Amino acid sequence: MSIEKAGDLGFTLLEILLVVILLAGSGFYLLIKLPVNFEKQRLAFESTKLLEEIRDARQAAMAENNWYAVKFYCQSGDHHYQIFKQGKMMKNIYLDDGIQFVGQPGDAKGELRFNALGRSAGTTITLKNSLGERKSVVVAPVGMRIREK
Repeated sequence: MSIEKAGDLGFTLLEILLVVILLAGSGFYLLIKLPVNFEKQRLAFESTKLLEEIRDARQAAMAENNWYAVKFYCQSGDHHYQIFKQGKMMKNIYLDDGIQFVGQPGDAKGELRFNALGRSAGTTITLKNSLGERKSVVVAPVGMRIREK
């Protein structure tokens, strides 16, 4: 049989300090890394959403035997794009805060147009987040491939 002393029941100061230091270090790491990861995820989400909207417009042009256009607006602070079916606006999509177009996407008028066969002149649309990271959506004129880069 062993008899425990009253002083053996708690934690030592060193053990408590070690746990506090580990928790503080983990908290600091998360405080630094989480905003960066959120920005990367927002950019990836917006890029994928743009890719899907362009693919949908192309598919609709071929299925309905009409022309569709995606028009890009890059004014300061107001980055969005609209989808048109034979000149009539169908959708208006705004980019998340902090995400913006780089340059003027599309042709000289800021437009990407699909004819009834689903063909276009092709373009590269580049998005940038507040960290300066970029993702692009490439619409190839030959082969009609639309992909992320």
